Amino acid sequence: MSSTMVQSLSRATTATFEELALLFPEHDLSPEQAAAPFDVAVSVEFRGPLTGRLVLRASSNILGSIAANMLGEDASRERPLQRDALGEIANVICGNVLPAIAGVEVVFNLSAPHVYEGVESVSRGNDEPSARVMYGIEQGRTEAVLYLFGEHGQRAA
Repeated sequence: MSSTMVQSLSRATTATFEELALLFPEHDLSPEQAAAPFDVAVSVEFRGPLTGRLVLRASSNILGSIAANMLGEDASRERPLQRDALGEIANVICGNVLPAIAGVEVVFNLSAPHVYEGVESVSRGNDEPSARVMYGIEQGRTEAVLYLFGEHGQRAA
């Protein structure tokens, strides 16, 4: 993993949670956060000068806070809106990290976020991450993983 990519992913993830979801990710996880399961994930695929995907895994117990802060208190109880809010977080992280690693002049096409319940269905064979960051948020945790394929990653898409 490139330290530059990890730093770029870390900055994009932290800024997105702080600015969009009004939540403050913590680098040092508490025992409660570390024990929280990753039971929902969102994947955003992209094509352009770089091809790959960004996967955002999270503990479902933080989805209500994300949705409430982004969409209002009523949305915090509706599971589809919680997933939509997490998808938007992943989309914004992806949209912010790509210019940081590829340059601001390049254009990428991003797919719509795809939500997975459970995390096993997100992995694809032997994909190796190009960057990975994990944070504690409230009583749960989240992990952003960037995969690059082709020249810049492990396998062609």
